[in-house]
Amino acid sequence: MTENTTRVQPTEISFNDFIAESPQMKALVEKAKKFALLDAPLLIQGETGTGKDLLAKACHQHSERRHNKFIAVNCAGLPNEDAESEMFGQAKGDKTTQGFFEYADGGTVLLDGIAELSLSLQAKLLRFLNDGTFRRVGEEQEHYANVRVICTSQVPLARYVEQGKVRNDLFHRLNVLGLELPPLHARQDDIAPLTDLFVTQISKNLGIFRPHFDQAFIDYLKNYQWQGNVRELYNALYRACSLAENNRLSVAGLNLSPTTPGAENDFSLEQFDNLSLEQIMADFESRLLREFYARYPSTRKLAARLGVSHTAIANKLKQYGISK
Repeated sequence: MTENTTRVQPTEISFNDFIAESPQMKALVEKAKKFALLDAPLLIQGETGTGKDLLAKACHQHSERRHNKFIAVNCAGLPNEDAESEMFGQAKGDKTTQGFFEYADGGTVLLDGIAELSLSLQAKLLRFLNDGTFRRVGEEQEHYANVRVICTSQVPLARYVEQGKVRNDLFHRLNVLGLELPPLHARQDDIAPLTDLFVTQISKNLGIFRPHFDQAFIDYLKNYQWQGNVRELYNALYRACSLAENNRLSVAGLNLSPTTPGAENDFSLEQFDNLSLEQIMADFESRLLREFYARYPSTRKLAARLGVSHTAIANKLKQYGISK
């Protein structure tokens, strides 16, 4: 295994550590607790910075596998030429090496960014997901590993299937148990308690007295769009705590780009890091449909509002995993 792409990670985080005041997060956590007790593959989807890896760790910690290994694999960082041996191990002469599935036997493997795997490797992964068997590179003998696989995707996996980047059969195998983390702007009830928690953690980390903030500060955070979601909120609060004057946080200290229409810095290329044009458009379409569906809560009303067929809207909502 390569250390920079595959790591055994601590899993002290539990569902009790999640801020879930909003209805969306309360429902998500309750569903995740049920899914955590199962052994079938789990698919976690959500925008960048929503906490997909933390949710995966909490699921492991809540499961019967909690005393065994939790291994996180950065699929984008797997070298193409060694990806299969990293995953399943290798036999060369008298020397054999373990892959991360064999090493994690009895535990959980998180495949972060599942769409980054090659199609050929996806086929071998599918076989492993079906019966837990695999062959090391260079040998014919079959081996077995008892591993719970959790996969994440920043872009809806159905979009990658349409693009031909993810096998259709793998998608359907993974899409049995699915969790979708909501974007931060859709869970406003969580922003105040998240801010309170982060400011406490950050001030302790910086070795300073806990700064104060007022309701106007919280209102600003609630009205911000948070393209980077919870991660961006934490980073902004870290800046604000570092720049606090008279032990008080200020909006200026957050150093965030304005989000009002027509604002000079409203458009930021950083929010689109590592995304293709098609992924950016899909992300925008998904956000747009969520907002409109909240206002027109039936597929027929939504279709009429957007001037498209009922079938087209139903397919789009299914594609992006949008439901009431």
